[in-house]
Amino acid sequence: MAAFFFTRKTSNRRKDAALELKLYARTVISADDDTVISVSERDCGDPDCGGARTIVLIMHPRRPTEAVKIDKPLEQITQTELSDALAPLAAQTGLPEPPSKPK
Repeated sequence: MAAFFFTRKTSNRRKDAALELKLYARTVISADDDTVISVSERDCGDPDCGGARTIVLIMHPRRPTEAVKIDKPLEQITQTELSDALAPLAAQTGLPEPPSKPK
């Protein structure tokens, strides 16, 4: 019996939108080179969100993964909406500051 796998083709516009959101998210949170950002769209399942939800994952080394959910398709998200959603993460510096030296 042969196994069949179907992949959903993603339009170039959708790929471009996801890449644009990733790059902008890196800027908003001042991500370093070791930070990985993932942007994906999932079916929401909740009628209030319009059917699609965009999920932005922020993966810093040695820290728990952080997720931000925006109840819109990724192609409809503006930079302002992404900035607002990431604002709590942008306020975090990531690593604790070293203790100050006594004078």
